[in-house]
This record gives sequence, structure tokens and C-alpha cells, in this order.
Amino acid sequence: MKHYFKLYAYIYAIVSVVVFVLALGIMRFYNDVTLSVKALFWGSIIISLLLAFSIKVFRKTWGNGVLNVILGYLIILPAIYVLRTMYGTVLFRRTFVIYLLGLIYAILYSLVILHASYRNKKEENKLNELIKNQNDETEE
Repeated sequence: MKHYFKLYAYIYAIVSVVVFVLALGIMRFYNDVTLSVKALFWGSIIISLLLAFSIKVFRKTWGNGVLNVILGYLIILPAIYVLRTMYGTVLFRRTFVIYLLGLIYAILYSLVILHASYRNKKEENKLNELIKNQNDETEE
């Protein structure tokens, strides 16, 4: 649990900065829009919890690796609804924002898959090395 809270703290620091910079950009671009600081605060907490839990599920070593990646990705999906609640229709007024979020999700998912394949390949090489060492010991 200690590692989860440490991961959550790092993610919260990054997410809160991004959320408030995005809010400042929206308020600067749309002069007549006011955003609730309370909604931004709670939204950044919820998004950070979702991201930390998703990363924790993704990094777990037991179970099926592909299932862990898919489950970790599904945990992040409610973040769009949290963003919709935080920023209202101001952020999602244009359809390109939805496409942009989809593109960001696709890039993140691709990076996660690459990382998972790299990790699985490393574990495979380690296991093959152990089998080779075991066979060498039994032959002697």
C-alpha cells in the first residue's frame, strides 16, 4: 500500500499541474467561462487515483500479462467522464478534443503494450537462462 500512495503522490503532482494549466488556458481562451475549483480539485484526485490503480494493476507480476494490460486500460477509461464533469461542455464543445483524447489513449496504450512485451521478453530470456543453467548442472 505504501508503494501505491507514493505512486499516487507523483501522479497527483503531475495531474494537478496539467489540470490547472488546462483550466487556465480554457478560462483565458473563453473569457465568459468560469470553472469550479472544487470540481477541478476533486477531478484531479479521482483521475490520479484511477491512473495510480491502473499502473499498479499493469505492473503486477502474477496473472496473465495481456489481461493485466487490458484491465489497466479499462480502469483509465472513466477518466473521460471525470474530465467531462470537471470542464463541462467547454472542453468537449469541439469534436477534435474527443479525437485528441482518443489519440492520446491510443498512444499510451501502444506504449503500455511495448513495455509489456519488453518485460515479457526479458522474463523469457531470464527463464531460458535458468533452464540452460539447470541443464548444464544436470549434465555434469
